[in-house]
Amino acid sequence: MRVIAPRGSSTSAAGSGSLYGTSSSTSGGNGAGTSSSSSGATGSASGGATTNGYSRCNSYYDRGSSLSKFLPTSVSSSSYSSASSYYPSSYSASTYAPRSTLHRNSVGSTSSSYLSGGSGSTSSTYRTSSAYLSGSTYDSPSYGRYGARNVSSTRNVLPPVSPTPSRYWERDSGNSTTSTSRQYSSSNSSALSGSSKYNTDEGYRSSTSAREEKAEGLCGLRNIGNTCFMNSVIQCLSHTTELTRFLRTHHGSRTSATKDQLILLEFAKLIQEMWTSSVHTVTPMDLKRAFSAKHRMYSDYNQQDAQEFLRFFLDSLHSALNSGIKGETLNIDDNLSDNKKADLTWEWYTRHENSLVRDLFVGQLKSTLKCTTCGNTSVTFDPFWDLSVPLPSSTRCKLEACLDLFIREEILDGDEMPTCSKCKTRRKCTKSFTIQRFPKYLVIHLKRFSETRWSKLSNIVEFPTADRDLNMASYGANSNSNVHYSLYAISNHMGSTAGGHYTALCKHPVSRKWHEFNDNIVSDSVSENFLVSSSAYILFYERS
Repeated sequence: MRVIAPRGSSTSAAGSGSLYGTSSSTSGGNGAGTSSSSSGATGSASGGATTNGYSRCNSYYDRGSSLSKFLPTSVSSSSYSSASSYYPSSYSASTYAPRSTLHRNSVGSTSSSYLSGGSGSTSSTYRTSSAYLSGSTYDSPSYGRYGARNVSSTRNVLPPVSPTPSRYWERDSGNSTTSTSRQYSSSNSSALSGSSKYNTDEGYRSSTSAREEKAEGLCGLRNIGNTCFMNSVIQCLSHTTELTRFLRTHHGSRTSATKDQLILLEFAKLIQEMWTSSVHTVTPMDLKRAFSAKHRMYSDYNQQDAQEFLRFFLDSLHSALNSGIKGETLNIDDNLSDNKKADLTWEWYTRHENSLVRDLFVGQLKSTLKCTTCGNTSVTFDPFWDLSVPLPSSTRCKLEACLDLFIREEILDGDEMPTCSKCKTRRKCTKSFTIQRFPKYLVIHLKRFSETRWSKLSNIVEFPTADRDLNMASYGANSNSNVHYSLYAISNHMGSTAGGHYTALCKHPVSRKWHEFNDNIVSDSVSENFLVSSSAYILFYERS
């Protein structure tokens, strides 16, 4: 599918209408204050941003996350509320059709048909059968690894080959010879090892339960029409342990439910299905329908950007659970230390935005703005839901190089000059970022879509993959040696802006094995040697 680059905005998953940015000032000479702009991670979902004294909002996403210049000139960066009118008609042509049954060399095939376009079934339950309601079936009975071998001209563009050379198995084929032999081989291996637990019914039940636990979550999601971007993100969130633990026990009511609460309800239902050992494939139609009712730009089946979808999706989950109290004004004494200001700002923010989603994903950025003329310094503390980091010009680099670019001191000059409250005029300033508070789950977005041309950057970013392998201490505002993260999920994008495909690589919380989720196809296992590739787009880390 053709990929739409992220719309330029300062969106935050903290919900629309929320107040995020706050500022405090320290004088470089006579105590006159200078207010810096709010962080780019702190705007509303409607595309707005909060300023704090400077005449120009300088978001940290200004470093390149805004790609609105590549969009049609008639489209505004704040057009999130619009539906399909955002997209030019040329974008509506699908270059990638949903996959149906896929044959494997060693796996028996099954028959499966797909929902057409945007019709869908009105059933409120998730379909777990390999055959379900369909507007039409593919016009060829023979299918290759990633799609139809002989199809009509409207379906002849196939997604690129996955970067992982692992062999796939169709989890719909629960009764296939391969699946059966795998379980039989596992049982025989344990029996041959001399384990006595197979000699009693209790031991057998214990072994069966352990196998089922390791199979939970290995569930594919059917592509219902250019929805691989959604499937990839859902799989990554599904392997976010604390979020899934909550959702598996969450049961809401549709009575008087808001649109966000309906999204949460459908997502919880989907997660509960996905983490049932006997379920191998689910169709996320009800979740797609609920999400589209709130975010109209997703109501059709056009191509979308996975990172932008993630922001909107977390925004809805947070809004559905938010028990914060609005209306309180934040006043901070400028004479307080930076750390004290940060703590007061965070306490104020958490009173307004209070949810499990915020507890898991939100951190706090420290933005320092300094006037090069009078030396006045302004410090602003803003929440962030992900770090959108630029890529260096080299074809191969380490993740640390991307993070260094993110926090490096930047010069704001020319049209970017803010207004200094001490000089009372626009001045050349320097701006830099550090991380004041680290989140439980750190999401890092690699900005692969070029800022100077309509293309995708294919740099290979070498990111840490082992447990506790990512140390973020050097990027913190304060000295802290215990900021280690472990990689647990990756959203991959293969292809280019002209046509591509999303998959997910996730680490199972029980077996600790990596699996690739390619829509409804789940790989048996993936070696860690194949995690790093030019396809990596969004990285999910858990704090150790």
